[in-house]
Amino acid sequence: MTAHKPTFAVDAMLGNLARKLRLLGYDTRYDSKVEDAELIKIGEKQRRIIVTKDEALTRGAEKVGVQTVLIRGNDEVEQIYQVATKVGLSNFTIDTSSSRCVVCNGKISPIEKIRILGKVPEGIYERQEKFWVCSDCKKIYWEGTHFEKLQEFAEKINQRLK
Repeated sequence: MTAHKPTFAVDAMLGNLARKLRLLGYDTRYDSKVEDAELIKIGEKQRRIIVTKDEALTRGAEKVGVQTVLIRGNDEVEQIYQVATKVGLSNFTIDTSSSRCVVCNGKISPIEKIRILGKVPEGIYERQEKFWVCSDCKKIYWEGTHFEKLQEFAEKINQRLK
């Protein structure tokens, strides 16, 4: 990966891509109601790379010097590949120590199991040993069956980048 980890602002059409970028550990602003002009301001003020399918938004952002990635297609592996090749990213992994909250983009950190008693389904509490919590919205995470699928997703991207 690059020395400086890029940050992103993702437009309303790409919510799933925003969540995947967060899971991959990238600080990713996303609001399904944000207008193009506001997204450009966010990109400009916060030095975020705008990720969009909107050609007009891309042109508007580039006019004021905001870097963009224009996404083509709907396949999520291909979309991450497009971001990776444009921005210079490689070696993707789902790592709970660097992933961000898919809901609010907050940082997640480990939490003692006893502290989440009664806050997750009983079966999950019994089967899992490690839990993480979002510092902002307090959503609780654990490595369930979806974690393996996410690792496979990251590996597909890595294979595509080779």
